[in-house]
Amino acid sequence: METMFKKIVNQFFQKVNPSTKAGVPTLLTQRLRFRAPAQTDYDNILDLGSDPEVMRYITYGKTQNPKEARADLEQRIQLSQGVHGYWITEDQITGDFIGWMALRPLPGKDHFELGYRFLKKHWGKGYATEAGQRLLQYAFQELNLPKVVAIAMPENQASRRVMEKLGFQFIGFDHFHGVDCVVYQIQQEHFV
Repeated sequence: METMFKKIVNQFFQKVNPSTKAGVPTLLTQRLRFRAPAQTDYDNILDLGSDPEVMRYITYGKTQNPKEARADLEQRIQLSQGVHGYWITEDQITGDFIGWMALRPLPGKDHFELGYRFLKKHWGKGYATEAGQRLLQYAFQELNLPKVVAIAMPENQASRRVMEKLGFQFIGFDHFHGVDCVVYQIQQEHFV
């Protein structure tokens, strides 16, 4: 018997957006555009992954070398073949690269994770909250997910504040991607 999670994942992979190679749909906010990742994003992904401050709460500051950044981009493209995965986040007016957003199954769990990573020069501008709000809207109103989780290292107070602004509630601790994390969750019925 298939779990509800497997049914949802299978439905998502059947709904591929033919207008983009990677499948995830283009989404917009007042200031931002989210689009499928592409090979042309390599330089931006390398910039993002090679900044020790950006990577501080992801890999304890260990940066990506060019080969790792290429593999990272390839993986993001591969994981974005359906209607969920990774989105390149850009300024809607200038087209400037801001970072990426993710809405994807959390490995080893039966729910989806909201994730984000932005270039340092774009921190403190409200982009993570704005982008998170749009992806939650997409998750709950278009994909009809029952809940979404977000994780962070316990000491990453900025990320935790974003989660709380978005309406996520702290539910505990767990271990993901090789690090101890706090886990936050938001239910569809609590999304406004």
